[in-house]
Amino acid sequence: MKRAIFVTLASILMLLANVSSVFACAYIAHQPKTPKSLQR
Repeated sequence: MKRAIFVTLASILMLLANVSSVFACAYIAHQPKTPKSLQR
């Protein structure tokens, strides 16, 4: 029984990691280039 819980937790963690990395990639890819006038 304990093994099933462990496997479930591990798969949930893997899923969360994949989703967050996909979101991070999409976020970075859709960042608009900063205009020269806004750069400090």
